[in-house]
Amino acid sequence: MKRDLTRNPSNVSNAAEHHAEEPKDSGIKTRLLGVSMVLFTIFTFFLLLGWPFGGLAPTFSAAESAGIIRKTSDVHTLDFDKEARRASKKLYELLVDIDGAFYDAESMVLGATKFSPHTYSRQPYVANGYIGSRIPNVGAGYAEDTWNIWANAGEELPGALNNGWPLRNHRFAGAFVSDFYCLEKTLNSTNFPELDENGYTTVISSIPQWTNLQFSLDETVWFNPQSINSDNVTNYRQELSMKNGVVTTHLDCFDEKIHVETQIFAHKRIYPLGIVSMKVSLNIDHLIPGQSSIELNFWDILDFNTSHRTVLQDLGYDDGIFMIVEPDNVPYSNASIFSTCTVDRTGVTFDHGETTYEQISQNASVILTTDYPNVTIHKYVGIVSSEYYNGSTLDYAKEIAKGNRGNYEKVLKVHNEAWDALYNDAFIEIPSDEVLEMTTRSSLYHLLANTRTYNVSEARGLPVPVSGLSSDSYGGMVFWDADFWIQPSVLPFFPDIAKNINNYRNATHRQAQLNAQQHGYPGAIYPWTSGRYANCTSTGPCMDYEYHINVDIALASFSIYLNGAQGIDDTYLKYTTWPIVRDAAEFFTEFVKYNHTIGKYETHNLTDPDEFANHINNGAFTNAGIRLLLKWATDIGHHLREPVDPRWMNISENIYIPISESNITLEYSGMNSSVEIKQADVTLMVYPLGYITDELVLNNAIKDLYYYSEHQSSSGPAMTYPVFVASAAGMLNHGSSSQSYLYKSLLPYLRAPFAQFSEQSDDNFLTNGKTQPAFPFLTANGGFLQSVLFGLTGIRYTYEVNPASKKIERVLKFNPIELPLLPGGIAIRNFKYMNQVLDIIIDDHNGTIVHKSGDKPIRIKVPDRSLIRDRDVNPYRGTNSSEEVVNEKGHDIEALGDKSLARKAQHYTLKPGEELILPLFKMKKNVEGNVVESKQITNLTGGVPGDVAFSALDGNNYTHWQPVDKSVPAKLLIDLGQNNSQVIQKGMILWGQRPAKNITISILPHTETVGQILEELTTIAENVNVGEESVMEALEDVGGTDFLLANHGDQDVKDLLSWRAEDLEEIVRQLSNDSNVMRGKFVPILENYSVVPTVPYFKEIYDKSIIQILPSNITEFTIDYSKITHNSSRCSYRNSLNNCTDWKKTRFILVGIQGSYDEDLDPKGGTIKEIVLMN
Repeated sequence: MKRDLTRNPSNVSNAAEHHAEEPKDSGIKTRLLGVSMVLFTIFTFFLLLGWPFGGLAPTFSAAESAGIIRKTSDVHTLDFDKEARRASKKLYELLVDIDGAFYDAESMVLGATKFSPHTYSRQPYVANGYIGSRIPNVGAGYAEDTWNIWANAGEELPGALNNGWPLRNHRFAGAFVSDFYCLEKTLNSTNFPELDENGYTTVISSIPQWTNLQFSLDETVWFNPQSINSDNVTNYRQELSMKNGVVTTHLDCFDEKIHVETQIFAHKRIYPLGIVSMKVSLNIDHLIPGQSSIELNFWDILDFNTSHRTVLQDLGYDDGIFMIVEPDNVPYSNASIFSTCTVDRTGVTFDHGETTYEQISQNASVILTTDYPNVTIHKYVGIVSSEYYNGSTLDYAKEIAKGNRGNYEKVLKVHNEAWDALYNDAFIEIPSDEVLEMTTRSSLYHLLANTRTYNVSEARGLPVPVSGLSSDSYGGMVFWDADFWIQPSVLPFFPDIAKNINNYRNATHRQAQLNAQQHGYPGAIYPWTSGRYANCTSTGPCMDYEYHINVDIALASFSIYLNGAQGIDDTYLKYTTWPIVRDAAEFFTEFVKYNHTIGKYETHNLTDPDEFANHINNGAFTNAGIRLLLKWATDIGHHLREPVDPRWMNISENIYIPISESNITLEYSGMNSSVEIKQADVTLMVYPLGYITDELVLNNAIKDLYYYSEHQSSSGPAMTYPVFVASAAGMLNHGSSSQSYLYKSLLPYLRAPFAQFSEQSDDNFLTNGKTQPAFPFLTANGGFLQSVLFGLTGIRYTYEVNPASKKIERVLKFNPIELPLLPGGIAIRNFKYMNQVLDIIIDDHNGTIVHKSGDKPIRIKVPDRSLIRDRDVNPYRGTNSSEEVVNEKGHDIEALGDKSLARKAQHYTLKPGEELILPLFKMKKNVEGNVVESKQITNLTGGVPGDVAFSALDGNNYTHWQPVDKSVPAKLLIDLGQNNSQVIQKGMILWGQRPAKNITISILPHTETVGQILEELTTIAENVNVGEESVMEALEDVGGTDFLLANHGDQDVKDLLSWRAEDLEEIVRQLSNDSNVMRGKFVPILENYSVVPTVPYFKEIYDKSIIQILPSNITEFTIDYSKITHNSSRCSYRNSLNNCTDWKKTRFILVGIQGSYDEDLDPKGGTIKEIVLMN
């Protein structure tokens, strides 16, 4: 159902509290199949790229210039177009390592049908925020990696199977418990080894693998991860349910005689409980003639050798097996694992098995017969660590396991209910794009699986490692990732989880104060990494490194207050947030140094988020963070009537932010033009730091966005481009690059089959600079969620200070824009703000906030986008070589304090049961008349890791797509959309500094006729029984096939075979047998057109290290159809009067580029910034 926004609203509120001077416009599971049917290639391509929109929701006319408040309507359902959603599924096949992967959107199940060697990126995991375990290919047990699919190598290649910094150990599918940290004297790799003299480093210990349940056949062959390989596995299927966190594995083995089904989960309500269910069945049809039974010996094993960085304390049997381990060098901590099993056979129980120095087991024997072919083992495991229980951890683990033994169905039901309750509090809808929606939901799932709403230890809080509870990547330590990337993404849905994460920083705050004292400073200094402790270590220095972590932690705590969940009041602000903010302010007040020459405060010897540049001065992000932090401290201090140091605002207003003469913010003093940027840095100043707020938009910030978009490393970490989503949505009034950046945040980094993010776009350590990526990378999940929750919606937490009382007043900022690449829009369900529950909806015309639950009004602020000047950019045109170049100056801080800009915003008060409806800001075209801008596009040839084809049509001249191999003609396929055929008359290509050698533009004639055929075939394909006869009859009904059968087709059309839809396989098979092969053919309308650069090579940019935005090379062309040979005798398009029109009208366009203008050794092709085609 659609919302009717055309009717006159009833009970419209009297007026928004307009503070502006005048109102402003506010504006399957299928793998890539090698099918040889070209017509169906076209068919499925049309289905893929068709994006036919249903009737567009009408604009709410009363909301054309200002927001409308009215009583909320009952239904706020986004438009749903099944064809658009079906087309989006093909994006799933662009993910890396898609072979055998599938996704069922309705059941929210991710899975694989390919049995892979042990490799980290193809393994699911179970976790509940307290315990976790990675699951190997057979569905249970412990396994070390045997293959690196990215380097295509195993143990024969040194380092191929290793994790990354700092452990650089062999990757493994192991088990973990939260906060179970050891102390290590040295590590394999650290940044500051000299600090090892001051104390040991803390990294996570893994515990004995609690999922280790295996069996043997007649004591001769074994079912376990070490014994089973692809040679003896068939009918394989491994699934992860994002609805309840259960991992299920099915397979046949031992010559298909045995079928095994395992189910594993970490209980979401009973945190110390892990469950393994194993059902083993006879495949009677595969038994040897005369064979009627098979004896199975089941073994439940706890093996100390499956834990890492631990010491064995004890093991034994007590109506179940147990093992107690302690972390290395931490004798006052331990974790107990107690396991007990049941068998669904009368009289069969597990008995004490073998015991060695490092292993304890229990076993049971079962005979499967043709009369009784099945047996199910349920394994109940209690896992308790001393960090969360003051008494005997073994007694409690035993109580957990035995207390739930024999109640599998009830235990599973309670577990499912716990997950249901979580999803009732949070949901995200992106109806036009299944892959984007899958990624938002999987990101939410992965974060929920590795966190908990219940804080089992107030004294410790919730330390969230970069890779959660299924990996020891980054040593399981806590970085700024937890505060800056993960916590903000769960705060709108689960403020209790956010508080638990922040409580970890509260718990370590005293150590941060000691760190400051150790180095002769007041206040507090948090280390870069922490774990059991927060002292300064070789992996986590406090000084001469990333000081910004102190700002990040303060911002995280202050954001919890600004969100205003239940119980988050001035008491929380005073006793939780204020000490962190105050102590950081006191430290930075003494840390900065006043430069009398320039009259500014500076910082020295630090590292900003861009870790390619270490030990620099005046990191822009750090200094901007200090400026804001000192203002927060001043405002919070006044609000709470606490002492406020007058130096705070003096430093805030006079801290040095380096900027080039071209008004581009430098990452640091002395930055040169040749640097490659590891990750988002300066862009973080806009979001999430809020250094330049929406009503204080400056040309500098827009130039920063453009400049740094072109200088990011192609293999940088996955949290980079979510920041660009938010920045582009907030600061650009042209194009759709906020959405192209969204795809750039996803497609290069998300790994099939279980939708886990990698840290890198290129996981091959042989080609990416010897970097072994963290995996899974929860930081990217947090960043991606933020790009949707805050980036696309324009939502921000903010505050205003009452000038009379100096009290902080919390406000929710809302800045919705049109999302042309996401027809139908997005919906955020159950967004929590000020202890109220909201729905935030962006459809095709309006942005709506629904106050659906709660008893208090909220204040909403809408900025004025007319202030944005995103076209006022003058690219560099050269300079006299004899001129002296001044590359650096400071930001004019006073310009940032122009309060008149803030007064142009509009304010609204939204009461319970009301909704605020705002017209979306309509994004303008980058080039008027460009018919391909913000249309659908796909690359038929490979791009550089990190690039996405959407960037070539997004209306942003500073995003790009580049072929990975210039020796192969690169091809981009564009769909103008249903009922939007155009005659291309002219156009231009905007290049980066690396143009191609030549370009070819081709069109697909017969667009509308083929479209009719494909529409008919879509209906046929959805029927259960499809035969060749019915297909051919349908083709005749829509005009026959002669015109297609006459063509031989070309490779361009054949390339579309990889873009087929999964529900047409049967038709394809039938038509490929004896029928005539129907082929389409792209017709070149501009062929091998030579590219001539239009701008010179600016040697001085590199010689003199000038920081400038460079102009694009532009190749313009016109189409002369009189010189094009094409059989146009048959009508290919009929207008509404049924008159035949020109064959030149097309919906599908192929853009090809070849080589690079410079015949150099760089293997990459020409860089396309923007494609412009006009009629």
